[in-house]
Amino acid sequence: MPLDPDTDESDDDFLFEPLDTHYSHLAAARVLVDLRKHPRYDTGFPAEAISETGSKTLATITNLSRSGLRLEGNRQMLDALFPGYNRQTGHTPAPLQIDFAVPDRADSHHVVKVQCKSVFIRQEKTDTWQIGIRITEFCEGREALMAYLLHREGTG
Repeated sequence: MPLDPDTDESDDDFLFEPLDTHYSHLAAARVLVDLRKHPRYDTGFPAEAISETGSKTLATITNLSRSGLRLEGNRQMLDALFPGYNRQTGHTPAPLQIDFAVPDRADSHHVVKVQCKSVFIRQEKTDTWQIGIRITEFCEGREALMAYLLHREGTG
């Protein structure tokens, strides 16, 4: 199954492996294998991202799992977190802190603060950037995040 460039899936999230069938000699068939540890859920949570140097910026968490999230924002967000970033020099993984809130069933919100490491940076549109993030440590709100994700899992 080929990747659709219009979706938010990344080649970094998949591993291409040979499909072993008795027809393999006819074509080099390939299948996508998802390398993510946990399912991701689409969100639109506002977040504050803090760089290693203490620079703060606002962003949106566009998907979330037990082990990672994806931040989205404009070039100002990117410059605050990765000063001087350009595609030619590439991305060097960097520690970040992400603060956000997750809703519960009683229409209240719980603060979540996580220490993270950036995994990738990509430009989606002219002034829309995405940063893939791996959670390395929970500072606050681990139970609230797990409860939120468990509820999302149960509702489809």
